[in-house]
Order: sequence, then C-alpha cells, then structure tokens
Amino acid sequence: MITRDTAAAVATSRVRALAMGLVIAGALASSACQPRAEAMFYIINYSQETVTVKWKWGTRTLQALDPGEGYSYGFADSACTNPEPDAILIATSETGKTYTYGPRICKGTSWLIGK
Repeated sequence: MITRDTAAAVATSRVRALAMGLVIAGALASSACQPRAEAMFYIINYSQETVTVKWKWGTRTLQALDPGEGYSYGFADSACTNPEPDAILIATSETGKTYTYGPRICKGTSWLIGK
C-alpha cells in the first residue's frame, strides 16, 4: 500500500522531471535556431566616432554603431551571387565622413568600418 507521503513524493518527482525535460528541450530548440558565424555578415565600427548605417536606396537607419561596436546581419545568398547594383551599405559618422560597402555582400565576411 502506497502512503500519502510516498504518492506526493512520486508526483513531485514527476513534476521536476517534466520541468527539467522542458528546460532541456527549450535549450536545444533555441540553440538550433541560431545561425552559424559563416552564415552571417558582420559590420564592425573601427572608427573613432559613432556611425549610422543605411542602405544606399533607403532612408531608414539599419543600425547605429558606437566605436568598437559590431552587428551581425543575415542576407539572402543572392546578395553575394547576384547583387542588386544599388545594394550598397553606407555608414555616416557624426562629423559627416562616409564609408561604403558593396554591392557584393557575402555570408561569412565582415565590413570593418574605418579600417
């Protein structure tokens, strides 16, 4: 005969095992969704000023980067193999200095602004 304390202990163990299983499953699922380094394009600000990065054809800021700060960005393969002519990134510093990159933007590469 199972006593009330034993039944409670079994129920508690099952809840803990289920919770642990969910934590492990969540960790595995989230790590599987992270792109590998070679699947990303990196923008790193090596200048001494904050820069604002935009597409040549756009007005919206893609990213503002302080000195030493970086950003990873995912692109379609066509940005490397068959880029649009105006697929150019432009970084503008606080003093108005501009840096350009593109139009060929490939995964696993980096734009080192100011180098």
